Amino acid sequence: MSRPQIFLGISDSHDAGVALMADGKVIAAVNEERLNRKKMAAGLPLLSLKAIWGIAGVSPEQVGAVGVAGLSSAAEAIPLNNDFSDNRGQHLFSQSAAEIIDRIPGGHGLMRSAAALALYRGMMPARGGARIFRIGELLQRMGVVAPVHAYDHHDAHLASAYYSSGAADSLVVSNDGFGDGLCSKVALGDPESKRLKVISSNSFFNSLGVYYNFATLICGFKKAHHAGKTTGLAAFGDPQRTIDVFRSMIRWDPASGIYRNDGGVFRNCIAELRQRLAGVSREDVAAGIQVHCEEILSAMVRYHMDRSGCPKVVLVGGVHANVKINQRIAEIPKLESVFVFPNMGDGGLALGAAFLAQIDVTGLPPDPRAIEHVYLGPDYSENEMLSAISEAGLPYDRPAHCARAIAALLAQEKVVARCDGAMEYGPRALGNRSILYPATKPEVNKWLNQQLNRTEFMPFAPVLRDVDADAFLKNYTTVNSRAAEFMTITYDVTDRCKREAPAIVHVDGTARPQVIRREVNPRYYDILTEYHALTGLSVLVNTSYNMHEEPIVCSPRDAVRAFWDSNIDALALGPFIVSNPARSEVLRTAGVGLSDDVSGTAP
Repeated sequence: MSRPQIFLGISDSHDAGVALMADGKVIAAVNEERLNRKKMAAGLPLLSLKAIWGIAGVSPEQVGAVGVAGLSSAAEAIPLNNDFSDNRGQHLFSQSAAEIIDRIPGGHGLMRSAAALALYRGMMPARGGARIFRIGELLQRMGVVAPVHAYDHHDAHLASAYYSSGAADSLVVSNDGFGDGLCSKVALGDPESKRLKVISSNSFFNSLGVYYNFATLICGFKKAHHAGKTTGLAAFGDPQRTIDVFRSMIRWDPASGIYRNDGGVFRNCIAELRQRLAGVSREDVAAGIQVHCEEILSAMVRYHMDRSGCPKVVLVGGVHANVKINQRIAEIPKLESVFVFPNMGDGGLALGAAFLAQIDVTGLPPDPRAIEHVYLGPDYSENEMLSAISEAGLPYDRPAHCARAIAALLAQEKVVARCDGAMEYGPRALGNRSILYPATKPEVNKWLNQQLNRTEFMPFAPVLRDVDADAFLKNYTTVNSRAAEFMTITYDVTDRCKREAPAIVHVDGTARPQVIRREVNPRYYDILTEYHALTGLSVLVNTSYNMHEEPIVCSPRDAVRAFWDSNIDALALGPFIVSNPARSEVLRTAGVGLSDDVSGTAP
């Protein structure tokens, strides 16, 4: 039997990470932030590169080729804040030069020319072979002797989504803030050759994602990764009070098939927005940019569907972390299916680069397989879990029926954190690194956010079984069901959902669900089944297991530390249930202590 062909993908953008593929199937993937505990960590993912071999169970010398996402280095080139500054408050020379040109007579048009884009891209740091040479040297020291190739940012986005979609004949749409000088690419998948043909691209000077981040800054959120707060805030505002401002500055152009920026660039645009939106509530600012983006991107997808005749749509890029935008696209008439790549932002670039490396080396594109799950990160042994519990001196129990014991705690309205199995790949906690709670009380959003030191405007997301989805989600169909598996789309909810699970319903009557199938995650599914048996209820709150401004937990030690910091009731760490010492009645009242296996207090 021949050894599988292994391909390694690396991204050093913000939310840097690595991915490994074997024979066209992803076998491991992890982002650096989960290991170094620095949210959206940028730069070479050294910890991830050291960890990936153990996760996948392969050795470095098996790698046949390496793909690096992006033609320019990201660590020093990507602004981390919505005003285009880095964490030191500094701006790139190229950005300042572009702002000056944009302010001179005729400069606005010049900045949108192909020549200006080429010049700007040439000024970006660490382009060309020096960066790849450094990465190659690092990999050789680790035992990887395969050739290293660099790929365009958006080509990596497109590949990650297409080859994970299961739809060889799909329209693949990438939208983000910017990458390698572009904010968007659109491609068509050829079902015969299994290759992508790019049919549209757009300069990042026109970026809709950047506009969304500018609006996020005006709403009071500095960091680029806080755009989700703007999405939640939008439901509380009136879009009609601000949408004309955004329409006059960035618009969909059906003649060219791209969206165009008629406003300024970088800080010039921010200053204009601040002036024109002065005195307007942040809720109305958020509502205006949200609805405007929904309109533009729905028009964009309809445009390419009509011209290509392709009704199957695949979405990727950081803009498509916006679940309301994805819902509006899914509602387009004649659309047959929509799939959103689960790690849609720059965190997913490494997987796309691995796909592209395979194609380059073998000449044989992989089949676009439907990704089955994203539990692709580190897993931990029971000994490692017990060690973390022991170090903290926490009381614990090992119940004979763990799912039943967790359900019993939840039925008594206890907050239960869960760290079990392989960690999720991507921005969503999908049960293995989640906090669970009953969805019966709307006030849970306020007090649990306070307990986790969060300032969120979206309600918590729900998790429910596939057999229950129709009863709680309107228009849950085969068109959009795959997106729901990865919590990448919103739905309007039913009246039953509003009655039985008000904690997960936003003020606009929507929810961002995770719909779970038993074959994907049986232990997680069984918790829902046991909870339903005890309460007759079908929906639980599922929020990510992390404190504010921290990455989602990864290791048992991370889980125990967050358990202390959050002061929640119980931690389900693998087969063990750990009790909060300040709430010593938790295990006893839930009947968890009636174990046939192990119970005690860690020394």
